[in-house]
Amino acid sequence: LPDHVNRFLDRMDSAAAVASRETGIPKRLILAQAALETGWGKSVIRQSDGSSSHNLFGIKAHGGWQGDSANVATTEYRNGVSTRERADFRSYSSWEQSFEDYVSFLESNGRYSKALSSTANPDTFFRELQSAGYATDPQYARKVSQIARQLIGSSDSRVASADTTPDNGGRA
Repeated sequence: LPDHVNRFLDRMDSAAAVASRETGIPKRLILAQAALETGWGKSVIRQSDGSSSHNLFGIKAHGGWQGDSANVATTEYRNGVSTRERADFRSYSSWEQSFEDYVSFLESNGRYSKALSSTANPDTFFRELQSAGYATDPQYARKVSQIARQLIGSSDSRVASADTTPDNGGRA
């Protein structure tokens, strides 16, 4: 794997493992989503002062979000047409906090229940996330599935060992 990918996987491995245990989402799928959202960590949303938002999953700051946020230009799709607009995205104090909020965000929004019950099939999981409104890009599920397949094909122990759904402590 390229150096920047290795650095990203090294940095995110333990927090992704915790999120995987808590949700039942295989770690490689979580890492694939963070990789797509941030360009393998190269394009993390920045605060107005230039500091990192630590937002690995592109989660916006609406729906009662009480924490810090970063207002940035983003590409959204409306009726299949891309448009540039500004939006507020959640901001965290650490990578771990981003993973913790990702878990909370998915588990507290009933619209993602079909995705969370489809974690055994990466393509289905990502399609269900997209159809529930996680992302507006009509190619989102395809793009993140492609990254997940690259990780599955890797012999790298950080992702290869995550090919099965982890024990989630008996939680459904």
